[in-house]
Amino acid sequence: MSDTGFGAVFAKRAAISFFICVVLFFSCILRVAVSALTDYSAVLNRQSSYRLTVGKLRGTIYDRNMVPLTNAESKIIAAVSPTPRAVTAISGVLYGDELQGVLEKLKGGKPVLCEVPQEIDCDGIACMRVYTHNSADTPAIHLLGYTDSDFRGMAGIEKAYDGILYSEKEAAFVYTKDGKGDILAGVKPAAENDSAVTAGGVVTTLDINLQTAAEKEAEAIEAGAVIIADSKTAEIRAMVSRPDFDCTNLTEYLGADNSPLLNRALAAFNVGSVFKACVAAAGIEAGKGSFSYNCTGSCKIIDRTFKCHKRSGHGLMTLRSGLANSCNTFFYNFAFNIGADAIFNMASSLNFGKSFDICEGIASAAGSLPQRESLDNIAYLANFSIGQGELLLSPAAMLTLYCAAAYDGSYALPTAVAGTLAGGKLTPAAERGRTRVMTAETAKKLREYLSAVITEGTGKAAAPKTVSAAGKTATAQTGRYENGKEICEGWFCGFFPAEEPQYTVIVFSENTEKQTKSCAEIFAAIADRLSEK
Repeated sequence: MSDTGFGAVFAKRAAISFFICVVLFFSCILRVAVSALTDYSAVLNRQSSYRLTVGKLRGTIYDRNMVPLTNAESKIIAAVSPTPRAVTAISGVLYGDELQGVLEKLKGGKPVLCEVPQEIDCDGIACMRVYTHNSADTPAIHLLGYTDSDFRGMAGIEKAYDGILYSEKEAAFVYTKDGKGDILAGVKPAAENDSAVTAGGVVTTLDINLQTAAEKEAEAIEAGAVIIADSKTAEIRAMVSRPDFDCTNLTEYLGADNSPLLNRALAAFNVGSVFKACVAAAGIEAGKGSFSYNCTGSCKIIDRTFKCHKRSGHGLMTLRSGLANSCNTFFYNFAFNIGADAIFNMASSLNFGKSFDICEGIASAAGSLPQRESLDNIAYLANFSIGQGELLLSPAAMLTLYCAAAYDGSYALPTAVAGTLAGGKLTPAAERGRTRVMTAETAKKLREYLSAVITEGTGKAAAPKTVSAAGKTATAQTGRYENGKEICEGWFCGFFPAEEPQYTVIVFSENTEKQTKSCAEIFAAIADRLSEK
């Protein structure tokens, strides 16, 4: 290429490069100008308006039928301007100190907020209906949880699903100001209250009617828990932990001796004889369901005497009568007959000794399942067969055993959330698979035996008046003493109707001496309440 040709090409490329640089330069200037104007516009907008914030908005937690459990109550908030007509109107609906407080604030020359009993149609007064997110009567409070002063979730579903429930948006009245900074007279404020925020949220598996029934009956327990679940799906319809607490006054409960903020439905405790249903299922599955034993009131294991709760003995016991009468010596010897492997494997397959999520971010305590090797010691195995020793389980964990028996021998892990809601669309929670732990025939036989517990055994107090039922009682030793007497934990785990169970119910009491009804009686009362609906 000649020098002349090279120079022409170079000049052309230089011109193109210069043009591109100029375009980029002016683009940058344009972006900076637009940004500056936008920011300036925002500043002007803020300076030309006066904002009265009513409160932050937060998504709603619903029951399975879309009944709001939070944001369940509403109130009317009025923005009152300091005008004669507005003062006259507000004086007609507020009285006493409440009115005087509003009038005193109006002396500042700016609109003020106050709660009013009804909408007020008057110049100088604007009204807005807003939700109260939580109250002292919020149901299922241990599961739903609570928020902090910034409306951030701090516990329960409120915390676990804070990313869905939390919003930066506020309910507010926005007034227009003139060039002097004064609020324009006669111009109604704009009301900001995005209903899409409160309409969205989390849909639980709870049923408010069942929750209300469970909470009412759980009042008989000083400390404990009640859970109602769908027998087939293990979806939790009600979850109660006692003692209760008021989420609007948390300071009162922090550090309290009885740990009211603890969700006892998910905490692990001594289990006792409700575990015998697991041993019974293992024995039937192992082909040892015809085993019988003569209970004399005690039996010797290695060098120790193990006693039955009936010191005079039950006589000849079969698996049916042994379960119905909760005969300890029968279950000691039944366990020896079927072997440690069968019982341990059944317990493991029921997820005992393992934590599981009832929804995103909320887990049941793992509790404790003895090491398989320790059960080679027949004294340890004897204790295990009646739910004592190292065994610790949560009320929620017991659902796997009793839902499997109530249905077809398989279970799904308990769940408390059905899905999330946004823009009117429900996004369902992931489906949970099922685990088969016994045959349908074994489950049917177990239902028959657990029915005998109520009709002719230790669980007669659990018999409802309106429906058939089945289940198992327990009084678990804790090794802890109060005033020289051992503290015992009480249980009743069961389901109804006995023939085709719809609901599985777990009732737990942390101290049988501190309840006005037994766990069996609470179960019966719940069954009657639900059957009457």
